[in-house]
Amino acid sequence: MFSDKPVWIWKGNPELVLLQLVGLILFFYFAFRISAYFTHRYELIQMHRKRLDRLAFRAGCNQVERSLLQTFYNQLDRHHRVLLAHNHAKEYLRAHLLQFVSQLDREEERTFLSLVAKFLGTARVKSPVFGVREFVLVHWGKDSYLAQVVDPGLTEVRIRFSPTKRNTSAPNHTKITVYREPKGFQSIHGSVQMETSFTFYFRPNHRPETS
Repeated sequence: MFSDKPVWIWKGNPELVLLQLVGLILFFYFAFRISAYFTHRYELIQMHRKRLDRLAFRAGCNQVERSLLQTFYNQLDRHHRVLLAHNHAKEYLRAHLLQFVSQLDREEERTFLSLVAKFLGTARVKSPVFGVREFVLVHWGKDSYLAQVVDPGLTEVRIRFSPTKRNTSAPNHTKITVYREPKGFQSIHGSVQMETSFTFYFRPNHRPETS
């Protein structure tokens, strides 16, 4: 009634059949491991993104500022995403955002100023510029530049930015814009003096004006 000979799923050499079975098992094993790896990476990215958004929310950032922060987060590698979403976030913001913000438009620059001031905890500092290492918006003639404060001082402050072209405007036709709560954006008129190609000294002429 039943055949005495074994029936193979694949006809042919039994050793080849065994090799095919082992290959199939290895295929599913590595497919599972690869799928688990990418799933884990995706979950980590989502977790750090949500953590960063909660940090920004607790710092008082609005939806537009948090969206800009997420845009910056999305173009980072894995290591820097972890840094930004955890205890080193403030130091990372200070050190590595100039390259990113160079691509922002005029309106996003002001959003960036308020975002950094809130996230770094300097939005309520009474001193507008001269005691804080952060970013400022420099208006030099008709051009505007996002600059980083590298050496605060009492009577002058050293800032770093990259002019896109040689500025022919008078050095004293300059003002710096910062963000401070609850007044919002404040402008300080003054003059600039070049130290190097990317570093300038700013000397204020008047008290801050709310803009």
